Amino acid sequence: MVLGAGSEMGPLPAVLGWGGTVVGVDLPRPAVWARVAATARRGAGTLIAPGASIDTAGADLLSGLPEVERWLLGIEGRLVLGNYVYAPGAAYARLSAAVDALAVRLTAKRPDTALAFLATPTDVFAVPGDAVGQATERYRRRSRAARLAHLVSAERLLTPNYPPGADPGIADSLVPQQGPNYALAKRIQRWRASTARRAGTTVSFSVAPPTRTRSVTSNRLLAAAYAGAHLFGVEIFEPATSTKLMAALLVHQLRNPRPAAAQAWQDETVGAAHGGLWRVAYQPRSALGLAALRGLPAAVR
Repeated sequence: MVLGAGSEMGPLPAVLGWGGTVVGVDLPRPAVWARVAATARRGAGTLIAPGASIDTAGADLLSGLPEVERWLLGIEGRLVLGNYVYAPGAAYARLSAAVDALAVRLTAKRPDTALAFLATPTDVFAVPGDAVGQATERYRRRSRAARLAHLVSAERLLTPNYPPGADPGIADSLVPQQGPNYALAKRIQRWRASTARRAGTTVSFSVAPPTRTRSVTSNRLLAAAYAGAHLFGVEIFEPATSTKLMAALLVHQLRNPRPAAAQAWQDETVGAAHGGLWRVAYQPRSALGLAALRGLPAAVR
């Protein structure tokens, strides 16, 4: 069940292409459903959606949550509830809360329901000591130009990613330009993934790679930073690559469920495709401006 059927990062295209059955839920917008239906026709699987046609398909989770719940409970077979929704501004936090409520009710009424989440790489995570060690060694071997930039900026630019020897380290890749509502919405999802796994629910949770999605590249600063990120050792993925990779991880984690680790952060590091953010020499925000400066010409083409 893909909540956010039209999402660029969701697994709908990959799973349909592999012959799977996907229950898609998205807003009742004909343009969205025309695109989703075209994807289904190219695949080998089956798409189930609310509504009788493209013009009437869809549901609003903020205003029609009880109806969506009843409809999903009527679908036969084991359910996998995947959260791939997005909305701008405060609506995103409200939407994440609505999906969280749906997850609680479905798992209570059908305990074999699994949950699936994609974490954003632009967040804060605890990471293993080997990531800290590699980042520290890269910082030690940084160029003379990087050392000079650090000094002339009064040590505000190109600061080290971690204190040496931290275990776990705190990888702070939060991007303030994405706003507090975005951070809160993603944190709601992480919290549910952790508590559900501890309660014995099968959970697929993976950190997705930095990806050139429409929502990211519509922000000029982020688009420029992504264009220049490779200069600092960060790999930015194309949407088609990210969706296939994360769909494959979804299938693997559902087929090979794990009990909760001793610490929640250890579960969050499994299968993380962070694009190098956890292992770069510099604290990401201290390099963001320089990456954007270098990437601006490519971003405005």
